[in-house]
Amino acid sequence: MQEQLQREYDDILKQQNICTAFQTIWDHNNYCVLGYEALSRGPSGSYFHSPLTLFEYARQQNQQLELELICAQLASARFSEQGLSGQLFINFSPDTLVYAFQKYGEILFKRLIPKNAKLVIELTEHQPIEYDSILANCLSACRKLNIRFALDDFGAGYAGIKNWLQIAPEYLKLDRYFCEQLLVEHKISSALTAILELAENIGSRVIAENIETAEQYQLLLNLGVPYLQGYHIARPAVQPQQQQATPSVSLNPEPYSALSLATPQASVAPDLSSKALLDKMLEDKSLSSLPVVDHNQRVLGLLKREELLARFSGPYGHSLNQRKTVADLMDRNPLIVDIHTSLTEIGRRLSQHTASGLDAAFIVTQNNQYYGIGLAVEVMRKLANYKLQLARYANPLTALPGNVPLQRCLNQLISNQQDFSLAYFDLNNFKPFNDICGYERGDQMIKLVAELIKLQLTKYAHFIGHLGGDDFIVIFTQTGWQQAILNLLKQFDVKREALYRQKDLDAGGIIAKDRDGQQRRFPLCGLAVGVTPWTANCGLSIEALSEQASFAKKQAKLSAQSNLYIANTAPAVMLVE
Repeated sequence: MQEQLQREYDDILKQQNICTAFQTIWDHNNYCVLGYEALSRGPSGSYFHSPLTLFEYARQQNQQLELELICAQLASARFSEQGLSGQLFINFSPDTLVYAFQKYGEILFKRLIPKNAKLVIELTEHQPIEYDSILANCLSACRKLNIRFALDDFGAGYAGIKNWLQIAPEYLKLDRYFCEQLLVEHKISSALTAILELAENIGSRVIAENIETAEQYQLLLNLGVPYLQGYHIARPAVQPQQQQATPSVSLNPEPYSALSLATPQASVAPDLSSKALLDKMLEDKSLSSLPVVDHNQRVLGLLKREELLARFSGPYGHSLNQRKTVADLMDRNPLIVDIHTSLTEIGRRLSQHTASGLDAAFIVTQNNQYYGIGLAVEVMRKLANYKLQLARYANPLTALPGNVPLQRCLNQLISNQQDFSLAYFDLNNFKPFNDICGYERGDQMIKLVAELIKLQLTKYAHFIGHLGGDDFIVIFTQTGWQQAILNLLKQFDVKREALYRQKDLDAGGIIAKDRDGQQRRFPLCGLAVGVTPWTANCGLSIEALSEQASFAKKQAKLSAQSNLYIANTAPAVMLVE
């Protein structure tokens, strides 16, 4: 077996039978492609197809340097052949860099620079990086050729701050851990902010890898990460698109979709024999489910490991099933979802599907073609994480989301050029009511506003949030909300009276001291609503929108009674009789 593997590996190197795929690195600030990372793998169907298997075997055979050089030369040649522009990122271990420079000198590195493009060497961290005079001289000589460097997988393994400071790379590529934990661990945002600040001082530009969801993408943009890479940007491709579309930002408030759950897994054809299928399942114990697709990658069904083994068990299992094909044995009605399907929707459909249990599998498609396999247990896990995240930012009194989710929502809408209207709700004369009638009644008043907003406006609202105190925000992306707000104000004016003392109702308000210390009567609380429209053509930033919203709220509060003011239009006023 070992001799056979060695012969197969030697043939790959001799024939240079290596596939090169390129993955896009997106420059968000300039809305263009920064460059492409070259990813090498063995021949399709080979034991060495996986890059992990290929490079690990090379390391075991002490042939890593030779393999890396072959991959780099092939990547540069194929990059030039396709006429790709921007920057080509290739992976070198520090040992390979030193070895190549000492053996071949500048000639090799000049050849590695692709036509009409720049070369960036990613220094990998599979082994300790020893920064000595030899490595320093190599870096200096390469930079004289206008070759740049990136430190790969920063924050894990051997890629630490010491190496960062010594190598001073032009690019710093963050380890995948940062993206994977960004939606789970709130400290990650603080860590990224510190890294970005240090990178700016050192002169390195930060690239975030492993971005799989629109929410990860949006959070990284909010933090100021300029360069981004991952499946949400583009999957690795032998022939990547040079006119890269702007990565989308989902309007779905959930940060996860089926895309974040899809694991690429081999599929089988419907005419495969059941015997060959059984051998495949027995050989690879990790295969719990196999999608069945036709030659156009259209999903036909799903095969489950336990069901297949059950068919072949018993004294007559083999004789009854050995002549059958995959098409005879597959489940013809598996759960199939598109990559954009929300986790909540997937969970709902799983509960209604015949497949049950946390080990249930479903198929993920893109443009009606097979994309990957998802598991119910991952749906439950990510939904739990999302609920914990919402709870972290929710107002404890009303359980409505606060400022952080609001900012994310606004960023999403503006990035997608989606027209919306932002409504700012605030109570008039709430402070004297709260001071005189007590904080318990004050809390009940705030809860009343929250319940009325949810009851009357959920049908029209894209987002409902509680910023704290008596301040609420509602974002509308549909029409019909104006009358709904007026109905809400009428209901509020009726229901608020239950929270007052009878003597306050008789007096038409509360007697309390004003800001000057003078006793005066404050009218019953009114609900002021200021609405600011935002359109793709208005050019308002989030900061400018916030100022406009505050102004609209102040205009609504000019009347002590419940009032609706809509900016840029004649205010619609509802007076209390």
